Amino acid sequence: MHLTLLAASFFLFHYLALFPNTAAGQEVVGNIAGQVIDARNMQPLPGATVQIDGTGRGAATDADGRFLIEGVPAGSYNLTIRYIGYKTVRRSNLIVSSNRTTTIDIRLEEELIEGETIEVRGDFFERPRDAIVSSHSMNFEEIRRSPGDLVDIQRVVQALPSVTSGSDQMNEIIVRGGNPGENLFMMDHIEIPNPNHFAVQGAGGGPINLLNSYMVREIDFYAGAFPARYGDKASSVMNISLRNGATDRLRGEASMGMAGAGALFEGPVSSNASFIFSARRSYLDWIVPATGLTAIPNYYNTQGKLTWNLNSDHTLYVNGVYGSDRINIEGGDQAGYGRGAENLDTQNSQYIAGATLRSLWSDNLFSFTTLSSVQNDYFVEVYNMPGRDIFFTNNSVETENTIKTDVTYLASRNVELSFGASYKDVNFDFDLVNDADTLFIYDQGQEDRIVGIFDIYPEYRVNQNVNSYKTSAYSQLTLDLLRSFRVTAGLRYDYFDYNEFSSLSPRLGFSYFLNSNTSMNIAYGRHFQSPAYNEIVANEANRNLNNKFTEQYVIGVEHIFRDDLKLVLEGYFKEYFDVPVPLTSTSSTPLLFNDGTLVNAGRAESIGIELLLQKKLVNNFSGILSYTYFESKALDPRNNRTYNWDFDHRNMLTLIAGYRLSFSDRDWYQRMKSKWWFHTISWLPFMPSDQFEISLKYRYLGGRPYTAPVYRPELREWVVEENQLLNTERYPAYNRLDLRIDKLYNYRNWNFSIFFDVVNVFNRDNLWSFQYNDDGTIDRVLQFNTLPVGGVTIEF
Repeated sequence: MHLTLLAASFFLFHYLALFPNTAAGQEVVGNIAGQVIDARNMQPLPGATVQIDGTGRGAATDADGRFLIEGVPAGSYNLTIRYIGYKTVRRSNLIVSSNRTTTIDIRLEEELIEGETIEVRGDFFERPRDAIVSSHSMNFEEIRRSPGDLVDIQRVVQALPSVTSGSDQMNEIIVRGGNPGENLFMMDHIEIPNPNHFAVQGAGGGPINLLNSYMVREIDFYAGAFPARYGDKASSVMNISLRNGATDRLRGEASMGMAGAGALFEGPVSSNASFIFSARRSYLDWIVPATGLTAIPNYYNTQGKLTWNLNSDHTLYVNGVYGSDRINIEGGDQAGYGRGAENLDTQNSQYIAGATLRSLWSDNLFSFTTLSSVQNDYFVEVYNMPGRDIFFTNNSVETENTIKTDVTYLASRNVELSFGASYKDVNFDFDLVNDADTLFIYDQGQEDRIVGIFDIYPEYRVNQNVNSYKTSAYSQLTLDLLRSFRVTAGLRYDYFDYNEFSSLSPRLGFSYFLNSNTSMNIAYGRHFQSPAYNEIVANEANRNLNNKFTEQYVIGVEHIFRDDLKLVLEGYFKEYFDVPVPLTSTSSTPLLFNDGTLVNAGRAESIGIELLLQKKLVNNFSGILSYTYFESKALDPRNNRTYNWDFDHRNMLTLIAGYRLSFSDRDWYQRMKSKWWFHTISWLPFMPSDQFEISLKYRYLGGRPYTAPVYRPELREWVVEENQLLNTERYPAYNRLDLRIDKLYNYRNWNFSIFFDVVNVFNRDNLWSFQYNDDGTIDRVLQFNTLPVGGVTIEF
C-alpha cells in the first residue's frame, strides 16, 4: 500500500478514535485467560499453575482446567505452566492488549516420575505430538512478525530449511526438491485443495492466501515422513488450527494491508458458544506501479467460525470460507496471475464449509468427526488481440464432500492407539477447449511469407462430468518405552475409484532421548498421491494412471541449548516413483501434439542435509538460521539419463533477526505520547511506540536449472532438440533482503498496530525465467523489485 495512504489511515484512526483517551497516566490493562488440558486424552487439568514470568502474577486452573489473570498491564509476557506429574510448558511473547482478553490453550504431557533419571525442564518450543521428524510449529505472532512474508501462512514456512517456492509472486510450498501441489492443507480437520486466490489448478499455490491469518492460532508443518493420519500427498502437510472467538464480550478490529481492507468481529453467542467472522476486499489498484502488474486483480473473501460447547464432553466447531477473484490481463504479465499468457480473462471462486464434533468419551478415549464440503470454480479465457479471438477456454468445477473420523485410545500410560477412516465423494466437471492450430513454415528471407505447413494440430477438447469417490483408513501405534524411547508405527490404506487404484502406506518412527535436551530421531514413510483432477480428465487414457508415491527416509538430532534456543540437524533421502509425465516427453521428437495423455514414466530422487537454529523471542532478540544442501535429480524418460530436477537449488540459506524495544514504561515516552503533536508523526517508521520491533530477513537460493531451447526461425518456434540434454543451464542465484518494522500503541479502550514491510530492500533483479518470443528475441521475467508495503489495524 502506498505509504501516503498508510499515513492518512493512521492519522484518521488516531483522531477519530483515540484523542479522548490519550491522557497521561491512564490505566492500560488487559487479561490473560485459557484452558490447560492433558495432551494425550484432552481432559482438563484442575489445579495447574499459570505464572507470568518476572511479575509475581499468576492463577490456578479451576475444575474445568480454565484460568483467568486480570488487570495485566498491556505488553509482551512469557508464561510458565506447571502441574504435578507433567512436563513444564513455557510460552513466549504472549501479547496483552488494552481492554482485551488474550486467550491461550495449553496442552501438558504426562511425565513418568517413577524411576526418574532424567530431569525435564520446560522450554518455549511447541511440537506436534504425533511427529517424530521434520516438524515445526508456529503461532500467530511468529506468522505476523515474519519480515517479507506479508502475513501469509504459506510464505512464512518458506523460511524453514526444507521449503522453497515457485517465485516471489506465488506462495507455493515445494519441499525437498519435489514439485508444486505435493502439500496437504488441513484447517480445523477440513482438507483444502488450494487455499488461495487465483489458485493454480492442480497445485497448492497462488499470489494471495484466501485464509485470514488473523484467525489462525497456530500451524504445524510436517516436511516429510509424516504420520499415518495424513495421506494423498507426496511431500508435506500444513495443519492449520484456527482460534475460537472471544467469550467475554463483543469486540472487533479494522485493518488495511497487503491482503486487503477488512474487518473482524468476535464475541459470545451465548454462555456456551462464541463466534469469529471476518471480511476482506482487495485494493491492489493502489499499488500497481510497485508490483509491476499489468492489470488489477480484484478479490474478496469472508470467513467465519462458530464454537459451541454442547456440554463438558462434546464441542462443535463450524467453519465457513468463501472467496472470489477475477482479473483481466492484456499485453503480457510478470506477476504470476497470467500463468504465462499474454491476454486472458479469469474468474474463480471457492467455498469451504465444515463441522467438526470433538467428543471426550472417557479419560482414555476421544474422537474428532468431521463433515465438510469444498468447491473450486475456475474460468479462464485466453485470446489474441485485436478483436479478442478466443483460442483457449477452461470452465471447470471441482467438488469434494467428505466425512471422516479420527479416534485416539489410550491403552495405558505408555501405549496410544490412533485410528480413523474417511469417505470423500468427488465431482469434477470440466469443459476445456483449445482451438486447432497450424504450424507454418516461413521464408527466412522474406518476413511473414508462408512457404509451407510443418504440422496441423487438431482441436483439443475435454468435456467430462465425473462422479467418483476416495476412501481411506489408517491406524497408528505409539509406544513410550523406558522413558528414553518413543516408537510410532502406522499403516494407511487409500483407494481412488476413478483409476481403481489402491495403496498401502507404512509409516515408522523412532526417537531416543539421550537426556532432557537431546533426542535422536529416525523415520520412514511411503506416501502416495493421486493425480490432480485436471490431469486425470485430460485424456480418457489417464484412467489407467497409477498414483505416484515417495519413499522417505529421515534421520536427525534435536538439541535444546537453553529454554529459548534450539538446534535441529537432519539428513534425508526421498525417492519418487510412477510420476505422471506427458506422453510427448517420452519422445525425442520435438513439436509433437500433446493430447493430454500422461504416463507413469517419471522417476526422481532427492538427498540432502538441513540445519535449523532458532532463537525464540523471550526478551528482546529473536532469530532463525536455516541452511540446506541438497541434490534433486530426475530420470529423462527419453533416454533414461539423469538430469538436475527443476527445483534443484543445491544451496538454500535463510537468516532472520528481530529486535524488540518496549517504551511503554519510559516516563519520557508517556509524556511525549500525551502531546497532541505526537499523533501527527507517530505513524513514521522510526518513531517510538509502546512496543517497537525491527526485523530483517535474508534469503539465498542457488540458481535453478533450466533447459535453454533452440530457436527455429523457419518455424518461429523455440524447441528442445532431439538429442539435447535437459537442465544443463542454471539461472543466476537468488538474493533478497527484507526489512520489517512493527509498532504497537495501547490506549485505555483501543489498540493500534502498524507495520512497514520493504520487500527486496536493495532492488536486486532476481531472474525467475526467460520469455522466448516468436521473433527469436528473449525477455527476462523478474521477481519482485523493491516493494514497500504497509498495514494498520485498530482493535476495539
